[in-house]
Amino acid sequence: MRAKLSILATALLLACALPLLANDRPHEGKITSIDFDQRMMVVQGEDGDQWMLYWTETTKLKNELTVSELKPGDSVHFDFVERTDKKFLTELRRTHKAKD
Repeated sequence: MRAKLSILATALLLACALPLLANDRPHEGKITSIDFDQRMMVVQGEDGDQWMLYWTETTKLKNELTVSELKPGDSVHFDFVERTDKKFLTELRRTHKAKD
């Protein structure tokens, strides 16, 4: 009986946690605008989702990328955390450079 309850409790916990884990997955999209003064960019996903993302000195930029190299049209892969109703980039990688 205890084993059955333990299995049931584990299954219930996983069922509740999966939607939360899905929200923590990395995202992808194209930069549509960048505001260097506000340290913010807007990225649009393939499904039309848009994210207003802020970067800080703790944002990890991959492949020796600098923020000043980014421009609208670049494709990016990113992770973020949400604090005080803002999305802050934790990691950003350019996957495709926009054509000049």
